[in-house]
Amino acid sequence: MVNRDISSITVNRRTAMTLLLRGGAGVGFGLVALQKESTLDAAGQQLIGKGSRPLRLPSGSVVRTILKDVSPDVVGSGATWFHEHLNIGFSSPPRQRQPGQPPPPLDLDLIVDELRASARDGVACVVDAATGRRSAQQLEELRTIATRSGVHIVIAGGFYRAPYPAAANIEKSEEEIADQLVQDAASQRWGAFGEIGTSLELHQDERKMLRAVSRAHLRTGLPIFTHNPHEGCPKCPHDQIDVFESAGVNPKQLCVGHLTDNRAEQDPGWQSLKALGKRGVFLGFDTLVQDYATYKGFSVVPDADRVKMVLAVLDGGYEDQLLFAHDFSNARQIKANWGSGLSTILLDFVPKLRHAGVKEDTIRKIVLDNPRRFLAFVPKKTATHE
Repeated sequence: MVNRDISSITVNRRTAMTLLLRGGAGVGFGLVALQKESTLDAAGQQLIGKGSRPLRLPSGSVVRTILKDVSPDVVGSGATWFHEHLNIGFSSPPRQRQPGQPPPPLDLDLIVDELRASARDGVACVVDAATGRRSAQQLEELRTIATRSGVHIVIAGGFYRAPYPAAANIEKSEEEIADQLVQDAASQRWGAFGEIGTSLELHQDERKMLRAVSRAHLRTGLPIFTHNPHEGCPKCPHDQIDVFESAGVNPKQLCVGHLTDNRAEQDPGWQSLKALGKRGVFLGFDTLVQDYATYKGFSVVPDADRVKMVLAVLDGGYEDQLLFAHDFSNARQIKANWGSGLSTILLDFVPKLRHAGVKEDTIRKIVLDNPRRFLAFVPKKTATHE
């Protein structure tokens, strides 16, 4: 349902959300909205109906949200998406931006409405990924969104990929970069490092940043998730793991991302994907049900192939390592524009897994348990180096 062109649809946000959230009667789109909400409620309740189940985690483990540290069991009340962007893409009607044009001001009411609706559908936690250093205003907006929506918001921090902005201080030593990352992680309440990106060919500055992030990770305990090229690059996550492992990062605290951008012909038999599973890292399926057909340089992988990727991971015995997310950035997909927003995985992808024979307990593990295990960490006392 989501992979369609709805950019021409223009509706008043308040009217749209009233239909979607309150079940307003009507014809045409109103009926579609009601049908979609009913389906989503069923999808979410099927997953969370049994409630949170405890996990075996080190003593003192927490999930660090922007508001407070919480027990991983609390986050397990619903699905967690480990890689989203709450500060881009939200507008109703959707707006077209020219290259270099700044995004529109955040509509906090709209974002809060979207998150509340997704919470009704079974979403409990969203990780907001960074591509650069957040401003004080952006942090305050995220705190407001978390407070008003009731959805747990984990913020991740770090820098995207080369060429880096001045704020990354890439000319400084690895230890100095790590110092700044540790300071920001403490003052801004990061719950992870991410998205930490690399290019098709690993740039020397990117290698330096990966090592600096590794140093910061070892001093904080925060997990790491990465960006890999949207063009598809089966070897790139292996290159990332090599650098992180050489710097002392435990693969179990690392997630390599955008694996669902690799086309079948780029990774025959999903052999590279299975090899990643064997290395022990979390496997980031974080561009699910995204339609990148309008974006230059983005790989368009059919959901049928993405289901096959999930099956390959499960057949390899790596079901404990799968993580899901949308990498949300498309205004056409929010509920106020007649999409499914941050509930899209529950509505459009999870049913496909069921149809392919994936057991309910396995789906539950992927969307409820695995992200808690990834995000849970034991906080460390950190100190910067003079």
